[in-house]
Amino acid sequence: MVFTMVPLIALCLIVLFASGNFKLGFGADPKDETVEAINPKGVYQVSADTLGFPVRIPGGADVVDGVPAGWKATATRDDDVVGGKVFSVNYVTPEKNSLQLSQSGSPVDVVLESVYGTKAKPSGTVPVEGRTWDVYGPNDKNRSAWVLQVDGAVLVVFGGGTVPRFTELAAAVQSQQPLPRSGAPAPK
Repeated sequence: MVFTMVPLIALCLIVLFASGNFKLGFGADPKDETVEAINPKGVYQVSADTLGFPVRIPGGADVVDGVPAGWKATATRDDDVVGGKVFSVNYVTPEKNSLQLSQSGSPVDVVLESVYGTKAKPSGTVPVEGRTWDVYGPNDKNRSAWVLQVDGAVLVVFGGGTVPRFTELAAAVQSQQPLPRSGAPAPK
């Protein structure tokens, strides 16, 4: 019985992928209006509860459930890296550019290589509301990474957005306290 179901399931998956009706937020074209928006708030909380490092959700006056006004979140994911995990949320800016916010407790070089895709070379720094972010890139796809180490976590804003949008997301996340773990006080 089980072996007769396997070909049927495989056929269904082939039809689903071939039809083009299956999309994931990561890797999807940010200009494609059919990519559904998600509410990442619950995923941020689950990540705070289960990952071994301080997790922050972007906040501020124009941010609702971790999403800046006019933006949309399209996907979340966890990637295994040496020394832990990298938690990422993909956003689409009002200009239809893709920016990704990644967080980890692993060493900066490991996190940066996971997010950036290759070893990245620093290209400078940028001040954001009293903190200094390290800048890497742009790479051959014209994507840059801004990196901040804070309170035992590495924050990375990565993508092809404009400097004002990088700054907006960086400011929205760096200004927040880590989310409390369920049943535990917030890390300081």
